[in-house]
Amino acid sequence: MFKERLHKLSPNLSEQQIDLMFDYFNLVIQANKEFNLTALVEEDKAAELHFYDSIHSADLIPQNARVLDIGTGAGFPGIPLKIARPDIRLTMMDSVGKKTKFVLKATEKLSIEAEVLCARAEDEAQGAMRESFDCCTSRAVASLRMLAELCLPYVRVGGLFLAYKADYELELKEAEKTIHLLGGTLEKVIHSDGDSNHTVLVIRKLKKTPQGYPRRFARILKNPL
Repeated sequence: MFKERLHKLSPNLSEQQIDLMFDYFNLVIQANKEFNLTALVEEDKAAELHFYDSIHSADLIPQNARVLDIGTGAGFPGIPLKIARPDIRLTMMDSVGKKTKFVLKATEKLSIEAEVLCARAEDEAQGAMRESFDCCTSRAVASLRMLAELCLPYVRVGGLFLAYKADYELELKEAEKTIHLLGGTLEKVIHSDGDSNHTVLVIRKLKKTPQGYPRRFARILKNPL
């Protein structure tokens, strides 16, 4: 059911790519028995809501782009994006050690080339990684205002921040000033062709993010921009 659903939604994927996605799904399900990675264990729903949702806007990413996935969790959208777009240079970041250990083991087992970092996004953004990525992605469960502050500092001028969201209208309205302050602008909204209400907000970085952002996470959480 997983392969049938994913092939129907993403007919351009090769059989090998779909097989690799399915192998990754099985690793997630196996690890789910030890600690919670996802509530979606039904094959057809996972194929759409995790895998297709991760890759339906993959063609927005430039060729050979350096991509950072913040709050990667179980590896979404980073690993499906890397399978669909093997040309990208992928880094995945999460602050939870159990999750990054799983993602690292999974990439090694499936021979997927990627860098995995256990780190807090607000800390690493102050160093060499700042404004060094062509694209930053995030499906993290946080408000768009918070995600913008964590993600946009990593994106080079001219690059993209792809925010994966559902029911985005109110969050986008609240985040418009934040996005502008941090150097970005909303370019378009891509809607999923599946049965969900999932979207990708395509935010273009037009100017450098001012120094001082992102702030410490406690301040971000207490006083979102």
